[in-house]
Amino acid sequence: MLRSLLSGFATTEKRFPLGLGYLSAMLKQNDHSVCLVDRFADSGAWVNDIHVFDFVGVYTSTPCYEDALLILRRLEAEGYDGAIAFGGPHTTAFPDTIPPRVDYVVQGEAEYVINDLVGGVYPSGVILRTQRIQNLDSLPRADYDLFMNKKRSYQFTLPYSTRHPIFNMNTSRSCPLACSFCTVSDIWGQLWRAQSAERILDDILYLKGEYNIAGVYFREDYFPASKERVYKLCELLIKSNVNIVWACETRVDAIDEELIKIMARSGCKGFYIGAESGSQRMLEHYNKKITVEQIRKTCSLAKKYGVAIAMSLIIAHPRETWRDKFNTWKLVQCTKPEILFMNIYRDEVSRHGVVDFPTYTPRSVHDVTFENGTWEGQNGRLGGVSRH
Repeated sequence: MLRSLLSGFATTEKRFPLGLGYLSAMLKQNDHSVCLVDRFADSGAWVNDIHVFDFVGVYTSTPCYEDALLILRRLEAEGYDGAIAFGGPHTTAFPDTIPPRVDYVVQGEAEYVINDLVGGVYPSGVILRTQRIQNLDSLPRADYDLFMNKKRSYQFTLPYSTRHPIFNMNTSRSCPLACSFCTVSDIWGQLWRAQSAERILDDILYLKGEYNIAGVYFREDYFPASKERVYKLCELLIKSNVNIVWACETRVDAIDEELIKIMARSGCKGFYIGAESGSQRMLEHYNKKITVEQIRKTCSLAKKYGVAIAMSLIIAHPRETWRDKFNTWKLVQCTKPEILFMNIYRDEVSRHGVVDFPTYTPRSVHDVTFENGTWEGQNGRLGGVSRH
């Protein structure tokens, strides 16, 4: 049965903010106590006494940035005088909109700066621009206890399976491609990095033993960028007899019949596919670097091996003609995805949300390097500046 969902920026899927889970794990390795206030999962959440905390970090995304400013105003109203840091995609896209009261603006991956931040190593008032982490296996396991220590409105299901609970995992970061409508490369750069298949299995076995998970949703931008890694993971899942279901996000040109077959054998029940259009002309306009025939073939193979499809389409683009729309309708009729997401096109500004926040005097930038870091592939994120 086809389920169709019309959306702009989606706020209904509430899963673990695993980036914060990795930061918490790094802090706890240094014996810090960590408290999570997840206002995305539970609107209006707060703490009993903000003054018991020495440091407050706020994750910021542009569509939710109004709430980040609300948090800042509430901290000021309650007389909080500790250090405050803002991180997340908004700090990379719009750093000049961060108010002066925020001591630190962090751009990039913060695992290797978070303990120094809390320890007051860096001067207040700066932008900390970090390198990309080269070896993700070196990071500790995300702190899932941070999310499970109290009841929150997290989603523990998959539309492709009735099994429960399903935990989300992030095993890779960024995307090496540059679709015209996507800001991933603006935030991360185009350097794709991933955990090894062995590390992923180890984390799954831990979650199975600790929380009795029934499955995993690999909620990341380009899970199968390495076919070799996915194939090896599937072999390990089958060999270990872990008996989980799982789903991932994928491009149609990233998987072939051999890979889909073993993915299904290892428990894969669903693909989230960014098809975007059934018009080759629009696919080229979006710089997708795929063909309509590849979309059809991948969907057909998925159904052959019992893998459901959630297809994402972009609609209402100003350049989209009636013929383009008709070709997209034909694609849907041909592929028959189980779930169809129709996303209203957002231009360069509105896709970030309505960016009309006040701006402030630009801060000085402090580049942070570390042993497990690299500036490779960061040109887009660093405003075109090449660093080595």
